Amino acid sequence: MSLLRPTGVALARRFCTSAHVEQAPRSRILSLIQSHGTRRMQCRAFSHTSRFSAKVIDPPQNPTNPKHQKRTVQIGPLPDGRVNDSTVQRIFGRRLSPTDGNNVLRILHHRRTAGSLADYGVDNLGKQYTHVNRDTALRGLEWLREQYPIDEARAAEEWAEKEANRISYELWLADPETESKYKDPARAFREKMQEEEEAERLRQERDGERIGILHVGKSQFERNIEEKRRQRLEEVTKKAEEKEAKEREMEEKLASGEWVRTPTGTQLMKPGQTAYVDVFGREQVSRRKEELVAYQKKSETTFEDEQDMLSKTTLSERLYPMTAFVLLTVALSTAFAYNYAPPAPAYRIFPDLSPTLATIGTLVALNGAVAIAWRIMPLWPLMTRYFMHVPGYPRAVQAILNVFSHVQYEHFLANMMMLCLVGPVCHDLVGRGVFMGTYLSAGAVGTLASLYWANLGRGNIAAHSVGASAALWGVSAVYCLLTEQERIQIPFVKDQSVSFWPKVLFCAFVAAELHGALKKKKVSTMDHASHFGGMFVGVSVAGYMRATGWHGKKLDTVGEGQDSVQERTGVEGTTVDVGAMVREEAKQVRDSVSRIGK
Repeated sequence: MSLLRPTGVALARRFCTSAHVEQAPRSRILSLIQSHGTRRMQCRAFSHTSRFSAKVIDPPQNPTNPKHQKRTVQIGPLPDGRVNDSTVQRIFGRRLSPTDGNNVLRILHHRRTAGSLADYGVDNLGKQYTHVNRDTALRGLEWLREQYPIDEARAAEEWAEKEANRISYELWLADPETESKYKDPARAFREKMQEEEEAERLRQERDGERIGILHVGKSQFERNIEEKRRQRLEEVTKKAEEKEAKEREMEEKLASGEWVRTPTGTQLMKPGQTAYVDVFGREQVSRRKEELVAYQKKSETTFEDEQDMLSKTTLSERLYPMTAFVLLTVALSTAFAYNYAPPAPAYRIFPDLSPTLATIGTLVALNGAVAIAWRIMPLWPLMTRYFMHVPGYPRAVQAILNVFSHVQYEHFLANMMMLCLVGPVCHDLVGRGVFMGTYLSAGAVGTLASLYWANLGRGNIAAHSVGASAALWGVSAVYCLLTEQERIQIPFVKDQSVSFWPKVLFCAFVAAELHGALKKKKVSTMDHASHFGGMFVGVSVAGYMRATGWHGKKLDTVGEGQDSVQERTGVEGTTVDVGAMVREEAKQVRDSVSRIGK
């Protein structure tokens, strides 16, 4: 064994093969090491159990030297601490200073205990000690052996085994694609265990004879321990193979250029994707953009342009089905308005709430539920098919469902605010039957007006229409044309009111709508045709009720009028007090919730 340090491949061959290696001239160090141990050192692959010897593994023909970081070696002090100056001078003479002498002794003692003395020898102590020659270092080594005797042969054997395993593993890291046993430690473990099991089985068959009442061979306890060890190694091997396959797949994807690593490098993602950390602290790749694109494609129609849309259906196929559906809706709404009777309190879900508050609250809740449904991407195909009116490709049920549909939050809040302002006073005025009949009929007729205007007039055939604006214009027209209230109470100011002319206000609304419809705009987001359709229904209902003597009959109505929000506030009937109505509604809700809690 040479004192000069061999290369990595030479070291692996020296300890891992059975081929003869030419020995360097014998030295005192080699003689002493060989005198301590007579066993021939063998490579035990990746196992540290001395009972087994692995097969001889030939190194690859053209191994690639892997790039690895230089290892940092920490050299500790001598067992008895620093050597005094006189001892250093007695060992090395005046060739080394006390500090350099102590450092040289520390380096040599570290190599003895680590086992690297057989590899590094006493040369190459470092750039700072190039002036220390071999003879000087050998003197220090002899003194260390006298003072601190250790089993240098065993340490050298362990060092050689570690170096062989390290070189094999680094060669495997340099080329992980190969399936060679020489480069895959996980596979080497598994194959080695199979060889051990086979050898043990053959040995038991050969030596399994009885000696008295005892069996020759391993005990059941030892076999159980080996079985547990085998299972544990199989699990480690499986995880290593899965990790290897995953890393190989990730490298292939990265090489294609279509994937990039996540910020932590644990996963791959498409360029443009984002990553986030879930509640368990694991990095996840956000799929929201892909899902957004996928559901958008499912929600879009297959038409290339407006001409393609119109070519799929005829004019009659676009107009007649919705016309028949709207006429049926108007007929049913009229029948509901004529025959509706307020239910007894025992049959109501919330008997503590007035019918006005219950009706308006239900409408707001329905509109809110549909607005939330628009935020759920899997529902987009359903929503665009039935809750959005497209004049170029209509469906009859859209005449009603689009009245409860709002895509933008701003649109939803504006319409619900209008409903909460006009709805209660109109409901108190005409009752639930007429109010709901007008609301649904105005919305359906408004959608039908938009359909006819787009197909027969100058409307946009491909534009979509949603919202409760037509229904709100209908109930607003009914209230403004039927109410006898003349003043509006100023909120937050006691006993202060202003004059109120509802019919003039309605005329101003109509004028503003006409101005918006006739104004030349390149792009308009208002469906004026549906607004005029809702107004037409409201004017028709108000005119019919006045013509049939509604003012004389409403005073004799018993039941619903007594539970109106306006009458519960105690405000004079000719004055509109929005603040008092809001306070009364809040009080009703609070009382109802408190009773449910009890």
